[in-house]
Amino acid sequence: MTAEEFVKACHDEKKEALKDYFEADSESAVGKIIQKLIQSGVSRDDLYRLVDTVLNDTYYTILLGLDGAGSLGNTQVTYSIRDEEGNLLNECGEIEASAYEYFMEE
Repeated sequence: MTAEEFVKACHDEKKEALKDYFEADSESAVGKIIQKLIQSGVSRDDLYRLVDTVLNDTYYTILLGLDGAGSLGNTQVTYSIRDEEGNLLNECGEIEASAYEYFMEE
């Protein structure tokens, strides 16, 4: 897996979570809260944009933290991500570029 494939997998996970959250019969805690808010009159579209933006910002921050391009918990270091065979997934900066493309340019 490359750094870009890793970021894409994170992006796919975000899209699946968002889809689940907004299904009328969602069993997730977030989905249940969203349904209650919609039933109380909050715009589904506004909620969708809010949750999508929160997830984009969160994933982007975490991915940049792993890449060493940002901090996690007020600590900025570069982490090495390896697959189960020990192959290095990311050189410093590789995740950052893909993360911006997938999470900030949407």
